[in-house]
Amino acid sequence: MESVPTHPSPRQRLTLARNVVLRLIKDFRPDTVAIEKAFFANNRNTALLNVLVDEIHAIAKRQRIQFVSFAPSTVKRAVTGNGRARKWEVARAVVTRYPELTVYIGQDRKWKARYHSNMFDAVAVGLAALGAMRRKTAPSTL
Repeated sequence: MESVPTHPSPRQRLTLARNVVLRLIKDFRPDTVAIEKAFFANNRNTALLNVLVDEIHAIAKRQRIQFVSFAPSTVKRAVTGNGRARKWEVARAVVTRYPELTVYIGQDRKWKARYHSNMFDAVAVGLAALGAMRRKTAPSTL
């Protein structure tokens, strides 16, 4: 999992994030890029995050990759069945599907717990996208 340091200027963070996204696309050649829509608060980080989301969308479009985004409640509902699930419930649901990730549930340091919580959220977004694609291609039963 890649991360972008918070200490550079906003412009540098966008450049770093763009490069990470481009490298991941080159390395993994995905058919779909899925993101979780940002929680909207009035601060600089949210504005920067929205610019980054727009940039990722543009990159996906240029690369002819499907781009999907989900509200946090949609991701939680897709993975746990509850749109108001807590982060630990999302992590447990992901581990149920991927038991090899169990080792990342209990962490001894706060930064590790936060990092792995974000990892579980990212996997949940991928599972939500996979579920949406399967429903879209499933035969209709009318």
